[in-house]
Amino acid sequence: MLQIVVNHRNNKGRDRAAQIRPGVTRLSPTAVFVSGVSIETTEIAEGITCTTPAFTWFLFSRFLELEDLVILGDAMMRRKTLHEPLTLNDFTECIARIEHHAHRAGLRPPKGIAQCRKALDLMEERTDSVMESVLRLTLERHGLPRPAVNLPVRLHDGRLIYLDLAFPDAKVAVEYDGEHHREQWELDSLRRFRIEEAGWVYVQVIGIGFITDSDKRRVAELVARHIRERTGEDYLRDTPLALDLVPDKRRKAWRPRRPAPPPTAYDP
Repeated sequence: MLQIVVNHRNNKGRDRAAQIRPGVTRLSPTAVFVSGVSIETTEIAEGITCTTPAFTWFLFSRFLELEDLVILGDAMMRRKTLHEPLTLNDFTECIARIEHHAHRAGLRPPKGIAQCRKALDLMEERTDSVMESVLRLTLERHGLPRPAVNLPVRLHDGRLIYLDLAFPDAKVAVEYDGEHHREQWELDSLRRFRIEEAGWVYVQVIGIGFITDSDKRRVAELVARHIRERTGEDYLRDTPLALDLVPDKRRKAWRPRRPAPPPTAYDP
């Protein structure tokens, strides 16, 4: 479906005669949206004007769940994109401009702004895949601290690699292997050996083992156990947090549960 955004309802440009006019084809199906704030655009080719990536992300905030909005934002900040990679600051500035425009016009902040601010607290730059983002959010919802994304690690042979997700203090690496990894099993196995040789615990997550809620819980439990064994800190929650509560580090739920001290003999 062709998505069109205009700055006033009178600009929808409905052409009722298009179907009967010779040689003219109506663009169908087409969805037209009205924006109450100034539309930010970019010319992607001669004569073709689109909304900017950051403004498009804002427009989607009215229709997407929080997790999907985070995943979309992550995708726009990947290391390899069709457009110029964005940064968190690009999104922050876009939201600030939208709020400023609404304030100057005497309007309330447009619908979706609150959702955007929640997503900004959860988004990460330089990701590589949707499932990498889903994995990161899953671990955080289960109480684990936010992992580093694409952390550079120098191996013993001098080679520099990047870990999908990593907990540097515990030296625990978590990576998602998708469909394309099936054809490079030997290379992946050698890579894992080198990572473990460098002192890291390696947790491999594959698609068929990361589908249901119970699958995701088992992955979080395994990662949390490795962190606990290496640092003594137990972050795992009994039940996962709602995603919109994850960024609030003031919550008691975010404090690591340290192992209880061993019992001492009672001396009357």
